[in-house]
Amino acid sequence: MKGSAIAFTGRGVIELVEISLPQLGDEDVLVESELTAVSQGTDRAMVTGSYAGVDDRYPFVYGYSRVGRVVEVGRAVTNVAVGDRVFVGMAGTRLDPRDGLGEQGGSYASHGVVDQTEVVKLPAWVGDSVAALGAVAAIAYQGVVACDIKARSRVLVAGLGAVGQFAVIFAALRGAQVWAADPIAGRRELAARLSGAITVDPKEDVSTRVEETAWGSRPWRGRNGPPDSRYEQLRWRQAAGPLDVVIDATGRGDAIDAYLPLLTREGCLCLQGYYSTPLALDFHAAHMKRLAIRCPGGFDLVDYETVLRLTSSVDVSQLVGLEIPVADAPEMLHDLLLVNEAPPVAAVIRWRVEDEA
Repeated sequence: MKGSAIAFTGRGVIELVEISLPQLGDEDVLVESELTAVSQGTDRAMVTGSYAGVDDRYPFVYGYSRVGRVVEVGRAVTNVAVGDRVFVGMAGTRLDPRDGLGEQGGSYASHGVVDQTEVVKLPAWVGDSVAALGAVAAIAYQGVVACDIKARSRVLVAGLGAVGQFAVIFAALRGAQVWAADPIAGRRELAARLSGAITVDPKEDVSTRVEETAWGSRPWRGRNGPPDSRYEQLRWRQAAGPLDVVIDATGRGDAIDAYLPLLTREGCLCLQGYYSTPLALDFHAAHMKRLAIRCPGGFDLVDYETVLRLTSSVDVSQLVGLEIPVADAPEMLHDLLLVNEAPPVAAVIRWRVEDEA
């Protein structure tokens, strides 16, 4: 059986290619794709060659967030049936190595052969675009949870692409007071509309903006309770900052230097973007603040299921600003990833014309 796939075949080169689908094993599921979410930040790094080791991978099929229908199952499959609507994440699809794309590819494929443990059966109330974006949401959720964001915490999210938007949503759902920063006004307005976040233009003095708009009490950030020791109280004052957590979803190379002064003692910096060049750490400053640095990457299927529940009351379909027909994918993805200076927050690829609403 033949299918099609979107392949990254070299730096700056995206092609629509034919693929051969391997035979199903006893516990395999064949999924026909309907919608695939585009991970713009990672895709851009993959196509430009800035992702570590990517030059050795060309040509390959990428993508990690696909919604489709089960069209065939192996004889030992028990958790899904033909006709079920499912999500497939990082597992992607097995490939026929004779096609020259390796033995394993991502979700930018019209069909995918995966183990039954790699699919999540979707409830009817989850729309296609929301289900496809759920993987991006799960990445953001992992970062929010890892930072130990509490109710009333002060949190800055910098970079309001899809991951940043979801980070704002989940931090707000935890009861935090959230500031959302991005140079594009429309993205700031969207974050405020979806979560009630306070918007910040990066050209502003962020510290002043936070202090002027913060309200209410603030939980103690430290591992231990507030100290009785006057010396320890002094150390906390010397390392004070207006924010408890900063989530950087921009991938900026000076992320640590830029945000460290804003964080309070025992605050957390979440490096949620992808950083193609080494980041420098002013160890003394981080040491004095007892800074925690989190580096979330990827997502777990349990997180995917969790974010579907958490976003059930939020219209996250508003994040999708571009739907790409698969026939136009090479040209439109090229423009989206390499040309567009103000890309939409989120984009999806539609695999079949008949799937359109």
